[in-house]
Order: sequence, then structure tokens, then C-alpha cells
Amino acid sequence: MAVIEQALSLEQVKEELFMAAQFAEAAGLVLDARGLSEENVKFRVTFVSRTGEPFFAEFDCADYPVLPPFIEFTDETGASRGLHRYYPNVFHGTPCVCMRYSRKAYGERGGPHSDWRMFDWRLATSGGGPIRNLAEIISDMHAKILDATGRLG
Repeated sequence: MAVIEQALSLEQVKEELFMAAQFAEAAGLVLDARGLSEENVKFRVTFVSRTGEPFFAEFDCADYPVLPPFIEFTDETGASRGLHRYYPNVFHGTPCVCMRYSRKAYGERGGPHSDWRMFDWRLATSGGGPIRNLAEIISDMHAKILDATGRLG
């Protein structure tokens, strides 16, 4: 059941993707939002570690911005997802992007953090400032993935 109308999620994502695409281009990342629609509020980003290893992430933004995106690493085609071997070794072994901006990190979604409240996802934490938009999420993930020395498994 949707938390908000998907047309509103799509509108917000489209607005934020302009800045996110500018960041991605400047950072040498590939952002693909070709399939974005009200029925499919998803886009993909190809990240690259310092060693040149590509990592393919899908951002499912249904119910965004009320809820954080559901971020999942996939194979290159996007057909297979969520396996350890698709994740950079800088993230949680669940596997998940273990950050408040990743819906998969929350206990109610199978993640390791039953102590987090999903509606607080944008708030600053002891480890960092607030997250205001998709560009900041992509930027933070990019900084982490640059330090990856391989895959989870």
C-alpha cells in the first residue's frame, strides 16, 4: 500500500534528478532514468571503485520522499539483484546499504536496524548531517564505493 501518491513521488524524483545527474556526470558515474514513470519510480546508477570495478545500484523511489529509496545492487542488466557478489565490500553483509537513506537497512524491511525509525531517515545522526536529496545520497554512496577493495562475496 502506497504511503503517498506515486505521481507525487515521481514529480519529486524528477525534480531532484536534475541535480543528481549533474553530480553523477561530474563524478564520472552513469545515471539512467530512462524507465522512470508513475508505475516505475526507479532509476539506476553505475558506481566505480578506485580500482575500476563497476557496481550497479537500483534506486526504487516509491513513496519518496516520505520514505527513503529502497537501494539494491544488481547485476549489469538489472535482472538479478540483492546477491552478496553485487555489493561493494564497504557495505553491510546482510547485504544492504547500511545507511538511514536506504529503506533496505531498516528492520521492518529485513535489514539490520530495528532500532531506526524509517520516518526519521532525513535527520542528522551522530555520524553525519541530514540528507536532503537524491544527489546527496548518490554522493555519499560514491564516496564509500571509492574505498571498496572488492565485493562482499
